[in-house]
Amino acid sequence: MVDDREELEQVPWADLMADTHPEDRRRKTLYLAAGLLGAMVLGVLVARSWWSPGSPPPVAPGTTLVDDEVAAPETSLPDLSGLPLYSEADLMADPPDPGARAAVVRAEWFVTDYFTADLEPDGSADVRAALPTGAVLPDFPQDGSTGISYVEWARAFAVEPAEDGNYLVSVAFRTLAAPPGRGFSRQAVRAVSVLIGVSNGGGASVLDLPSPVPVPAGPEPQPWPEETIDPPQDVVDIAAARASAWGADPRISSAAQVDAGWRVVVTVADDAGNRWPLVVMIDG
Repeated sequence: MVDDREELEQVPWADLMADTHPEDRRRKTLYLAAGLLGAMVLGVLVARSWWSPGSPPPVAPGTTLVDDEVAAPETSLPDLSGLPLYSEADLMADPPDPGARAAVVRAEWFVTDYFTADLEPDGSADVRAALPTGAVLPDFPQDGSTGISYVEWARAFAVEPAEDGNYLVSVAFRTLAAPPGRGFSRQAVRAVSVLIGVSNGGGASVLDLPSPVPVPAGPEPQPWPEETIDPPQDVVDIAAARASAWGADPRISSAAQVDAGWRVVVTVADDAGNRWPLVVMIDG
């Protein structure tokens, strides 16, 4: 006979709860401690954002600060008397205007192409392409001259604004030239000014042929100090060591005492065997 009575299993919840209560209490304690620590950190951050170390603490209305160290410092302007004042020449050496910089680059580039006449098959094509379209141009040396010319270097020494937002750039340069049947010789330094137009995007174009300008004269140099025949041995050693970093077999040519120490002229040999006079300044 089958027993129809239903047996229900009972789970000992009380025992389980008794075992887990201590663990729960420990967790709650840890969570509470972490929450309090986070609140303290947040409070410190908020306080520092509203009250920087250099600013005075908040004061209740009607009260005054007694401690001078807590009072806000007086505001004063910085002393700018020691800062250098840049001349126009200093600014022109590295013009801050992006348009002026673009004009300088294009002018140096054009002068290099313009005064170079070699055996390029295209002749003066690059020069003509750089000038305004349809301009009536004379013959150029690149189109059949028997002499050869190379621009050794070209450097802008002045740039100034011109009409219509253009720039007039003055460029000094030196060429190496070889007349027919003769070798190359270094020519005198010359200078030209070139009118350059610059677009809003920084592109630059040559607007006219170069114009001759004089090379600016420099200041008159002061006479060198009188020479001393026998400098001290430590001066000789220092000068020779510094010159050896440049070339080989340094030799003392002359030496002179100056206000800051010694001025020593040393000749140094390069890899080709040429001896070059160099000056070494030694403090002391």
